[in-house]
Amino acid sequence: MTLRVLLTGFEPFGGEAINPSWELARTLAESTSPHEHMALFAERLPVDRETYAEALALAIDRHHPDVVLALGQATGRGSIQLERLAYNDLDYKGMPDNGGHVVSGEKLHPNGPETLAASLPLQTMCGDLRAAGHPVEVSADAGRFLCNAVLFELRHVHSALPAAFVHLPLLPEQADRRGKGEPSLPAQVTQACLTDLIRQLAPLQREPGDDA
Repeated sequence: MTLRVLLTGFEPFGGEAINPSWELARTLAESTSPHEHMALFAERLPVDRETYAEALALAIDRHHPDVVLALGQATGRGSIQLERLAYNDLDYKGMPDNGGHVVSGEKLHPNGPETLAASLPLQTMCGDLRAAGHPVEVSADAGRFLCNAVLFELRHVHSALPAAFVHLPLLPEQADRRGKGEPSLPAQVTQACLTDLIRQLAPLQREPGDDA
């Protein structure tokens, strides 16, 4: 059976012309699948607290994935980071989203738990990726912007789906334009890591006759 992998990325925000999460999600979905029994799909999510959850739900309904790998931009981080925890908290620290909203100390789901863990074996996956030479780490802090919110939404609302969130550094062209000496990674380096990460999802493939 074919494993259906949904990759999500975000639209550009904060004055950027591009967002590496969407650029890489789209590129991966348009490239040859990293495994013969995998199909990859990509969807771009809005950077807007009012619409991101609905867009995520529509993407899941559209593609009926077996697993979701959500991607997001992480300015200031120098490595690819696998987020193991999502927090029931939304706090923009004064920076508005693309809808003009500024949120401080708000619960994503008022009756939900304080934290939820990603449902993939990230420590093992990270170890294998590092052994292959990829610049990747496991992180316990996904921030409190919409990257964290998407992971929490996946684990709270769509909890039957195996899911994880991956933070990606800026692309060099972004860092150069910003001129602040921020770390970055070339797209081909990040893409190679994500390709191997996706290949690790193969054991999630369902056997014929399994329930849908």
